[in-house]
Amino acid sequence: MRQAVAENLTAVVRDARAGDEQAWSSLVEAYGPGLRAIARRFRIPPDQVGDLSQATWLQLFNGIDRLQHPEALGSWLAVTMRRFCLHAVAGRERECPMTGLDEWLVQPGDAPETGLLRAEQAASVRRALARLPERQRQLLWHMATDPDARYTEISARLDIPVGAIGPTRARALGRLRRLLLDEERASHYTHQSGS
Repeated sequence: MRQAVAENLTAVVRDARAGDEQAWSSLVEAYGPGLRAIARRFRIPPDQVGDLSQATWLQLFNGIDRLQHPEALGSWLAVTMRRFCLHAVAGRERECPMTGLDEWLVQPGDAPETGLLRAEQAASVRRALARLPERQRQLLWHMATDPDARYTEISARLDIPVGAIGPTRARALGRLRRLLLDEERASHYTHQSGS
């Protein structure tokens, strides 16, 4: 089914716009697993994943008439789901994971708008990381590039007491999350005032 949707995405989106329930079911079947994977990368509790997915589909339902490029649907859904996940994480004051940043890099075969979107997201993360204090930036870098490293190894590499790693990581991720949200708000405000 996913292959069929990918091959006929324009037609499936057109049918969904017209209210075809089978078209909507096909879209959910094709893109639903990807949305759940995004939520897992944000460590969203399983009982909230369905709510965030549903909110993402509701956004599409309400805005599908404005979707000008059906081939960008997957990117649009992914960005919308990430935003809902970020807001959910911010609301709970939980850590925002560093895993999953690789997906923001441009992949061979991406549509031009997908590559541009990923490049913009990667640039936002790099800018936010650059604004972190050096110790926090180093800690996040080591934990992101070697996720299986034990705290004792990180402590030895960075000269940080083992007991300080968890709290330092939590502060760093909280600050990174706030910087990214501030940048997203500023970008949204700039786009609104420019229109």
